[in-house]
Amino acid sequence: MKKKLTTFILIVFVLGGLFIAMAVRMPKPPPPSTREIWAKEGIPVETGTAVIGDMEQTVEVTGDITAMTKVVLSSKIPGRIARVLVREGDKVAPGTTVAILDQADALANLEQAEAGLQAARTRLSQAITNAKVTRIQTKAAIEQAKAAVESAEARLAVAKNPARSQEQLMAENAVASAKANLENAEANYKRHQQLLKEGAISQAAFDVVKTQYAVAQSEYKSAQERLSLIKEGGRREDIVAAQAAVDQAKEQLRTARANDAQNLLREEDVRQASAAVKQAEAALALAKQQLSYTVIKSTISGEVASRQADPGQVVSAGQPIVEVVNLDSVYLKGELSEKNLAVVRKGQPANVRIDAIPGKVFRGVVDEIYPSGSVISRNFPVRIRIDRAQSLIRPGMFARAEIVTGVDRNVLLVPKDAVAERHGTKLVFTVERNNVARRHDVIVVRENREYVEITATDGLRQGDVVVTRGHQNLQNGSVVNITNGAK
Repeated sequence: MKKKLTTFILIVFVLGGLFIAMAVRMPKPPPPSTREIWAKEGIPVETGTAVIGDMEQTVEVTGDITAMTKVVLSSKIPGRIARVLVREGDKVAPGTTVAILDQADALANLEQAEAGLQAARTRLSQAITNAKVTRIQTKAAIEQAKAAVESAEARLAVAKNPARSQEQLMAENAVASAKANLENAEANYKRHQQLLKEGAISQAAFDVVKTQYAVAQSEYKSAQERLSLIKEGGRREDIVAAQAAVDQAKEQLRTARANDAQNLLREEDVRQASAAVKQAEAALALAKQQLSYTVIKSTISGEVASRQADPGQVVSAGQPIVEVVNLDSVYLKGELSEKNLAVVRKGQPANVRIDAIPGKVFRGVVDEIYPSGSVISRNFPVRIRIDRAQSLIRPGMFARAEIVTGVDRNVLLVPKDAVAERHGTKLVFTVERNNVARRHDVIVVRENREYVEITATDGLRQGDVVVTRGHQNLQNGSVVNITNGAK
């Protein structure tokens, strides 16, 4: 009995092993194919919606961002840089000092010019004083000579004609008057002589008083001599002597008048001294200007774009030290093709996108269309000014601009990815009832980054669900499976 049970168990194990081996070696059914899945579930697609909207007519240009206003600050004179006060990115305003050259030579030249001007002004003052003294002296000499002539002629007249009592009385009065003038002049002379010793007045002022004193002495002496002649009466030898005195006095008057030419020389000295002062003033102004040139200041508001020199460096006149750009207004300079030249106008708006600032659209306007193009490329330079609302834009960035040349209003628009092409024909698939795809041949009018303006002849309308992804697998009448939730 036990032997039979063992045999039975062995047979069961053998049969089980054979069954398992056969099951392993039998081929598995193949997985369903993509087309079988599509036939069962529908072709997977993503969809969008056809809408009525406005489509801007645009012309695209590309180019680099450039600052509308920028200056390269340099020194007007050669020199060694003492200090550079700014670095890249620093804000500056008009008049902000950005660098200073060594000022030792400029300060020395300024001091020399100031000293030269002071010396020139001193010489001018001396020349004016000398001219004034000379005028007074020559005038006094002429007046003195005239008085001598009058006195000599009076003595001659008295010598020729005996005096009457009335003439003697007049002569006595003249002596008294001349004496009073002399005493007054003498007192004035002594007072100014003391002031000169004390240093209270100049030599030139004292010389004027001294001359006046001499004139008063001469006039007093002449009055005395005339009175004496009147009292003496006339004799032959007196007449001859009186005539000789008249001749001598007239000669002295001619000499005094000839000496009046000294005034012209003194006036010429004044003119030359005045010219020297003007020259010294010009030299001082130049020295101040040269000193001001050692301080380099910004002429515009903006930011420091580059610093091109450092302290200790010797720069020549005109060599760049700092570049400042005003980023409040920047522009894109691109090229416009010859075929688009007719539709682009100055003042048209533009949408500007910058590769370095993804997701941002900046508003711009066509600022300039250059009249001369390239004879090789047939392109014309165009400048688009960008109103910079934030500090993101930097010169040198690459940008793309869409110049808006017009607007098509209330037109049929579909998402850009909804338009496919087969054998040269543009087409759009819509999803109708029961998720059935229908093909529509369309004509593309224009497009932008998101939408395509189309015209369709077979009933494509606003609100239709259009296939945006997966249409490469579709045929007219295909069943679809919308995967993005749009129905």
